[in-house]
Amino acid sequence: MITLKKISHLTGFSISTVSKALNDKDDINHDTKKIIQDYACKINYKPNKNALALRGCKSYIVAVIVPKINDSIYSDILCELELSATKFGYRIMLFQSFEEINKVTEYLYDVNDGSVDAAIVFSAFDEKIIRYKHAPNKNIPVACIQIQKEESDKVSKTYCLSIFENLLKNIK
Repeated sequence: MITLKKISHLTGFSISTVSKALNDKDDINHDTKKIIQDYACKINYKPNKNALALRGCKSYIVAVIVPKINDSIYSDILCELELSATKFGYRIMLFQSFEEINKVTEYLYDVNDGSVDAAIVFSAFDEKIIRYKHAPNKNIPVACIQIQKEESDKVSKTYCLSIFENLLKNIK
């Protein structure tokens, strides 16, 4: 993996200068910035998404928590969500809860570090239980769609997609 430190070493500029150039800051020489940016492009440098998340930048990833991936209703919905996410420039990180509230809680805490921009939870648990008792300190927006097992065949993909797209539109 190519890092700022490696670019710094290979170009002869300080890590700070490389960082400023790649973040398009104005307080460095234009020629220096161009040299560094051209070199980064030449070697196909991609910023580390985890580092960007720590800096408060968007990750363009949405966590999707479903009870079981192999349940046909969720596999159909996941296909639609993936297409929609791509349309908005996002990717999906998928979690399987097996309808265990502790797993939902664990996953929501895991992704509350900036690694995702939002989360959507499909669950039989009441939304209030998830949102107020099990969601972490609300650093990311969380949408909950409550689905009872006996009603799963009645779930509208259009409804789920509408909730998901509203979630994406409201990410700051």
